[in-house]
Amino acid sequence: MVICVALAFLLMSIFRLGISAQIGHVQTQVESAAALTAQRFNAYEASFPQTPSSFATDQHRRELTLILQLVLADFKEVEGGFWSARDGFLAYAYPSYGGGGVPKKDVPEAEAARIADVAQAALNSGRPQTHSFPSETETLILRAQPAAAGDARLAVWTMSRAHVRAAAAYQKLMLGFGALFVFALLSGAGVLWFLQSWTARVRALEKAIASTPSEELPPLKPTGERELDRIVNALNQLNAKLKTARDESRALSEKLARADRAAALGRMAAQIAHEIRNPIASMRLKAENALVKPLEQQSAALRAILDGIKRLDDLLERLLAITRLGELRRAPVALKPWLQVRIDNVREQAAQTNLALSGDAPDAEWNFDEKSMSRALDNLLLNAVQHTPHGGWIKANIQLHNERCRIAIEDSGPGIAPEQREKIFEPFVSTRGNGAGLGLSIAREIVEAHGGTLRCVESTNGARFEIELPCLKS
Repeated sequence: MVICVALAFLLMSIFRLGISAQIGHVQTQVESAAALTAQRFNAYEASFPQTPSSFATDQHRRELTLILQLVLADFKEVEGGFWSARDGFLAYAYPSYGGGGVPKKDVPEAEAARIADVAQAALNSGRPQTHSFPSETETLILRAQPAAAGDARLAVWTMSRAHVRAAAAYQKLMLGFGALFVFALLSGAGVLWFLQSWTARVRALEKAIASTPSEELPPLKPTGERELDRIVNALNQLNAKLKTARDESRALSEKLARADRAAALGRMAAQIAHEIRNPIASMRLKAENALVKPLEQQSAALRAILDGIKRLDDLLERLLAITRLGELRRAPVALKPWLQVRIDNVREQAAQTNLALSGDAPDAEWNFDEKSMSRALDNLLLNAVQHTPHGGWIKANIQLHNERCRIAIEDSGPGIAPEQREKIFEPFVSTRGNGAGLGLSIAREIVEAHGGTLRCVESTNGARFEIELPCLKS
């Protein structure tokens, strides 16, 4: 009887935990979808010189709907949209709707008032709001958070339903309690006898496991008990798999570390770009107005301002390039003329220190995003120009081998110490006093977004960087 009561209490706790876990999972999905939609909207909003006072135009509605479609496609049974305090519902999407293959395009009428109330509360408080609306068969989870300030007063909302049928499950659980009580009484005596025969063998097995290091567990010996020996065999097989998994885990840890750095850099890039875009426009306008005045009136200072704006604008573009790596557009690119254009782009800078530039590539094509890969190669060439002494040389060549494309940049500079060859790819790490430390980091992120690798390898001359790209369809 005591066993039955204890088991009943345990099962009830698990049952309640299951409902809570279901609601918690749905809430996590809804909140993640809202946060990611707001993040995509911020990037979209940053593309405007000035935030529109209203997003109620047809063009803006289509673009907002596209953002929702792209984000919510990765969240099962999550729908969402944009709501304006002035214009009401602006866009709606439910990509995972399973209504017979017909896409759902309209905001649910039954939930429209709730959505508007939660969205208004989020706008009023300036913070995300999450509300739940339980019923007998399901719980509606609704999330809203501000997306645009100013006159737009725009909010992102997402929602989904946690399906919980507590009454039916509880009735089945009560029937199981009765069966469990009878089974416990009948099997109690047999279990006690059976445990006695297992005790000695289990203790021997426990001693063998405890006496050896967990990382190098030797094969366990059979105990003589058939069922227990199945466990022994399973442990031996598991130990063999764990040895293989450890090696794979180390490789995955390195990839995850790079992915974490890329994610952090992407968030930082979007934030910096948003903060400095407006000052850039203002400075450029003032400088250009000053340049139309007579030359003796501070023209040199104004030209210096324009040069600074150009450098700042270039930094902005390099930062924003990271946030667009998920939108690569691969297409066949002719390698020979592409490499020549890249070399010509840095020829003027190289001429200032009398550097010799050369390049060689096969008459073939390769699939990659030409714009982003051009930026990566430009960064490597410019880095070589900046670190190669006067009168030196820089060589760039492309080779195709075993369905892989290798792009190598080599110079006659001082080279890079072995202990620095990985560190130089970290963001904001530069060996030059006036360097931003983003060129190599951005280049590696671009190459890895293509499924390739960028490394600084040992060279008998100066520094040598190698890009390897796999053969992928466009």
